[in-house]
Amino acid sequence: MGIAGMRKLEVPTLLEEEEEPILITRQGKISGLYLPLENPDQIPEDLRRDLISAVGRHLVGALEAKGAQEEEILEDFDAFRRRRR
Repeated sequence: MGIAGMRKLEVPTLLEEEEEPILITRQGKISGLYLPLENPDQIPEDLRRDLISAVGRHLVGALEAKGAQEEEILEDFDAFRRRRR
């Protein structure tokens, strides 16, 4: 298992080349885990739902903590899409 700091993850190819799990650190403390999958389609549907639900709860909490409003997020997303065209 490898260990990588957040700055090292900014290198786009790091995760593409990695075949072993990586503990992700931020300021010397573990903040996440990258787990490469050989075949993501083999993840059971109930586990997929649980993962999506957990990520969704985390995102909602993070947005609420920052005081983000749904309207602001939608406006930002629309502006982003217009710039990309």
